[in-house]
Amino acid sequence: MKHLAIIMDGNGRWATMRGLERTAGHAEGAKAVLRAVEAAEQLGLECLSLYAFSTENHRRSKREVLGIFGIIAEFLDEVLLPYAMRKGLRIRFIGDMSRITSELMSSIARVNAATINHTGMTVIIALSYGGREEVVHAVNLLIENKLLNGDYRKISYEELEPYLYTVNLPDPDAVWRFGGYQRLSGFMPLQTTYSELFFSDKLWPDFQAEDMFALAARFAQIKRNFGEVSQ
Repeated sequence: MKHLAIIMDGNGRWATMRGLERTAGHAEGAKAVLRAVEAAEQLGLECLSLYAFSTENHRRSKREVLGIFGIIAEFLDEVLLPYAMRKGLRIRFIGDMSRITSELMSSIARVNAATINHTGMTVIIALSYGGREEVVHAVNLLIENKLLNGDYRKISYEELEPYLYTVNLPDPDAVWRFGGYQRLSGFMPLQTTYSELFFSDKLWPDFQAEDMFALAARFAQIKRNFGEVSQ
């Protein structure tokens, strides 16, 4: 497995079950992110994608959204960036950055600048991300480019792929959703066509490194044919 994508669901429910504010669950979820990054590095993954905040999450209360953004900014500056600098990890962000706070955008800019030339594992953080929005964005960019060059041929996926947020990254080999629901919630709809799907009833703050090691062992037992006939 080269690329594992994780849908980190259940932070708010984790806190509510304990009589805490929902933001407390998001803070615990941030701690789980570091455990996931450490485990992925131990497994030798090339990429780890983390679905941190969707476009639909903007519908939540302003208090919760700002709380989440503040937690992410603090986590990036105080936890993930120092770890990435020690380990040589590259941190990459995907999504509609026009809808996040200036504080979080500043943190993202610092992390991008500091890790852009690193050659270790790539950690992709999806913020304000929506799969449909990504596809529409890519199609519009491609059409604009084709019109500028007088190219009126039909669009192919090979032409579209470089306009996706994940350009130059391998497609996820597996998608792993926490929180008990069995859906992808719009996460990388084109890139996950042949991804193996795994679902956990655990809420994301309860994630432990051993969970990822067990998942990797399960994945290793799967024969992947990509539509071809198995010999």
